[in-house]
Amino acid sequence: MSSWTPSSWRSLPKHQMAEWEDKVAAEKVLTKLGKLPPLVQPNECDRLKRLLAECGRGERFIVQGGDCAERFMDCEAGRLGQQLKLILQMGMVIEHISGKKALKVCRIAGQYGKPRSKPTEIGEDGKEIMSFKGDNINGFDTKDRKWDPERLLLGYWHSAATLNFLRSYAGSGDHSPLQSIEVSDLKSSEHYGTYSEDAQAILGKPLTSESLEAWWLRCSLMCRLFFSMM
Repeated sequence: MSSWTPSSWRSLPKHQMAEWEDKVAAEKVLTKLGKLPPLVQPNECDRLKRLLAECGRGERFIVQGGDCAERFMDCEAGRLGQQLKLILQMGMVIEHISGKKALKVCRIAGQYGKPRSKPTEIGEDGKEIMSFKGDNINGFDTKDRKWDPERLLLGYWHSAATLNFLRSYAGSGDHSPLQSIEVSDLKSSEHYGTYSEDAQAILGKPLTSESLEAWWLRCSLMCRLFFSMM
C-alpha cells in the first residue's frame, strides 16, 4: 500500500468536485486551511482505527447516526446536545441488550458538503441555477447559489466549534452503561404498558443468525421505552 500524504487523494479518481470560478481565491483559502490547526489529532485517528478493528472482530457494535448534510445554522448547543445524547443513549441500549461495548460514531462536525446528481437545477422561477452542494460550497437560497471558496473556512470554524462543544458535553454527563437496568425497572413510566407486551414477546425469542430482524426490533422497542422515560 502506498504511503498517505495530505495530497495523495489528488491522484485518485475524483467525483463531485467543486470547480471554483475564482481559482486565485480558492487557492488562497486552501493555503489558509493548510496552516490552521487540525480538527482531530493523530492519536484520535489511531484510537478509532483500533476500535473499528474490534468491531470487525465482533467485539463491539457500531452505532452510527447523523444528518445527511449539516447546515451552518444548525450549529447551536441545544440541537447538538440532543443529537449527541441520542447517539450515546442508543449505544447504551445496545450495550445493555448485547452485553458488548458500542462504538458510537456521529456523522457530525464537518458534514457540510452534499453530492448532487447534476451541477444545476431548475429554480422556482423556471431558470437554471447551480444545485445546492451544501453550506461548504454555496447557500440554499437562490441568491447564494454561486460557489464560494470562502465557505470552506466557514466550514472549518463551524466544525471546530461543534467538536469543542461535543467533547466538553460528552465528558460532562453521566453516560454509564445500562447493564444494571432491567425492563421491569421502567414500570413507573406511563408508556410502559404500550411497549411491554411486544418487548417481552421479542425478548423471549432466541437470538440466532436467522433472527437479526427480531433482534433489531427488540433494540428499537427498548430504545423507545427507555427514551420515553427521559
